[in-house]
Amino acid sequence: MYFRYFKRKKGPTIKQVARKRFENFVSELRLRCFSEKTIDTYTYYNNKFLDFIKKEQRSITSNDIKSYLNSLINKDIQPRTVRMALNSIKAYYEGYLGKKLFKNIKSPKVSKDLPQVLSKNEIKAMIDNTNFLKHRLLIELLYSSGIRVGECVKVEIDNIYFDDKIVFIKNGKGKKDRFTITSKIFIGDLNTYLNQRKEQKKYLFDDGYTNHISVRTAEEIVKLAAKRVDIRRRVYPHLLRASFATHLIEHGTPIEKIQKLLGHSNIDTTMEYIGTRTDDLKMIKSPLDNL
Repeated sequence: MYFRYFKRKKGPTIKQVARKRFENFVSELRLRCFSEKTIDTYTYYNNKFLDFIKKEQRSITSNDIKSYLNSLINKDIQPRTVRMALNSIKAYYEGYLGKKLFKNIKSPKVSKDLPQVLSKNEIKAMIDNTNFLKHRLLIELLYSSGIRVGECVKVEIDNIYFDDKIVFIKNGKGKKDRFTITSKIFIGDLNTYLNQRKEQKKYLFDDGYTNHISVRTAEEIVKLAAKRVDIRRRVYPHLLRASFATHLIEHGTPIEKIQKLLGHSNIDTTMEYIGTRTDDLKMIKSPLDNL
């Protein structure tokens, strides 16, 4: 009698099983129209969690999650990042796998930092001292409309209503469409730019080919414009959005209308800009000046 011996085939590793389940999770998120940035964040923190805990996904417990979060806190990771890690893990284990593990896990408190704003004079100086018209248009549009930088770089010429000074934002944050305002100064400079443009392009801020410029490029344009006029604090595109909201509040624009222009789902987010207004403070004289 002859016996044949077979080498036992190894089963899939924990990481291989996890990878397959993550692929299905990612497919589900894409079907629900989550952004690629959100998907990358969820995947990153779930992978980091598994590297830390070294267990099969279906045997994960609440204590495992708490241990991982505590390890981040012990490394002095910022509360905002710890909260992002928790939300990523929760999206997968509760939202996708349906495991009830988070009842006794509290999200870390995140400090409410007021967004800084630029003064009107600072913004005007940035615009006036930016010689390249395309770059000036970028700064004008960010400030005059309050749109996010990721929305700004994707603005198409066909989505600008010249006569009404309105801009249509297609697929903004949360895949939502909306309208916002812009200024006659921007429209005037835009007409000048388009008359000088040698060929028609889909995007206002084209990359020289068929696509739009990157967010990183837009950030550099804003940063250099601020540096050129000697603004000494860090300046980035969101400051122009924050300045747009703050200056509208100072001019008495109803908060509900500002919420609509900014595309905020929750009015509490818009209300945060009330704390950035300084028009009332400028009326108060410092006691030092009375000495």
